[in-house]
Amino acid sequence: MTGPERTTAILILGLVCLIMPVVTWVVLARQHSRVVGLWCGGYLLCAGGLGLIGLRGDVPIWASVPGANLLVFMGLLASLQALRLDQGMRVRPGWLLGACLGYLVVFALLWLGLGKAAIRIGFIALTMLFLQAQVARSAWRIGRREQSPGAMAIAGCHLLLAITMLLRLAELVWKGGAGSAPPLVGFGVLTSVGVLAAIVGNVGFIGLALERSLKRQLEAAASRARLEERHALGNEIAQLDRQRGFGLVAASLAHELNQPLTAILASAQAARRGCAAKRLSHAQSLKLLDKVILNTRRVSDITERIRGFIRPALPDPDLVDLGKVTREMLDLVTPDLRSHDIRVAFPAGTPPVLVQGDAIQLSQVVLNVLRNAIDAAQQVQDRSIQIQLTQSADEALLRIRDTGPGIDPGVADRVGRPYFTTKEEGLGMGLSISMAILGQHHGGLLIGNAEGGGACVDIWLPLLAGGAPCPT
Repeated sequence: MTGPERTTAILILGLVCLIMPVVTWVVLARQHSRVVGLWCGGYLLCAGGLGLIGLRGDVPIWASVPGANLLVFMGLLASLQALRLDQGMRVRPGWLLGACLGYLVVFALLWLGLGKAAIRIGFIALTMLFLQAQVARSAWRIGRREQSPGAMAIAGCHLLLAITMLLRLAELVWKGGAGSAPPLVGFGVLTSVGVLAAIVGNVGFIGLALERSLKRQLEAAASRARLEERHALGNEIAQLDRQRGFGLVAASLAHELNQPLTAILASAQAARRGCAAKRLSHAQSLKLLDKVILNTRRVSDITERIRGFIRPALPDPDLVDLGKVTREMLDLVTPDLRSHDIRVAFPAGTPPVLVQGDAIQLSQVVLNVLRNAIDAAQQVQDRSIQIQLTQSADEALLRIRDTGPGIDPGVADRVGRPYFTTKEEGLGMGLSISMAILGQHHGGLLIGNAEGGGACVDIWLPLLAGGAPCPT
């Protein structure tokens, strides 16, 4: 990789490290947590350090070498302390300050000529490798203790980055820092893994934070609900269940954010190369900046949509396209479908099927049924889900069928009751809440075994003939 390409790769990595913590902070802003602040602040420090390294030659040498490396070191240290604080460990400012001063002193001595350049590079790589491994270790402990997919995602991506750095360092040492053959783990591979770690790590952190916070709230709300009648579950439990469902599919954030982030990085890279070659006109520069602005707004819109889905819902009857709601929820669970190799059959091009109701609450019902179908389909070899949306003179019918093992006849009469579940970690609230929501919409839900195997769930709602509101 040439010098300009290396600079571009560093700036792209810095841009990702800038965007992702901003997204994380926006999504988790209401938590007012020191853990969130430390985590996002750490990534912003890393972004600042990488930006200074990428601008080497345009900024003073003391800023682009010792200053930049110190910022990256402080950023990784802050991310590590965020996970330690999340486990209940104390943050010791004096120890952190001593670690930063010690790192700066050793780096300055090596930089000023007391050691060879290779020794300085090895010191930086070993320090960063150690911190990456510690972040992965802390996240793995959280994930193992709480069975958290978000924490495991953090551990996996940082462990992958640490292993990549180790292989890169070992290869450079083996070849003596030079060689005729191209490196197996080049700088491009290292920065690509860094971009992946920044995206997946922040997405995993969002999932972890939501999951831990909402689990406590859900348990407390469920305890209060046991003292009331079934109809008194209310919007609070439904909203918490919706947030918990979002936490389980937090990995889809990476899929949704990938396209606008990739477009932003591509535009930034094109602008950087054009400016470096001095062949970019004023109009071309404005066009690239417009693309960056457009895709940044797309990221903002996605974030706002996510916040809208998890915030408490107020009754808001409106015309709802049941087919559109179903496809939006399918998009949300697409990562789970792909990871478990589950096929989905849902005919495209069907005319709109309109009902009256609250779109967010009906989305929650469809998401609950889809997640149950995914859990069931995972237990067999032939994994598929069939979805049919039909309408009669006065009724819309959404049928979701899976190829799982079906419902045990011994517990069939208990399915849908509050607090009854066949899942090891389930709370038995999903179908109960779904039935309550459908009841408020003058509809219903029926679950049973399908002919040929698997379970079949029928959701029916009053149909709007010609788009006219149905009577309430």
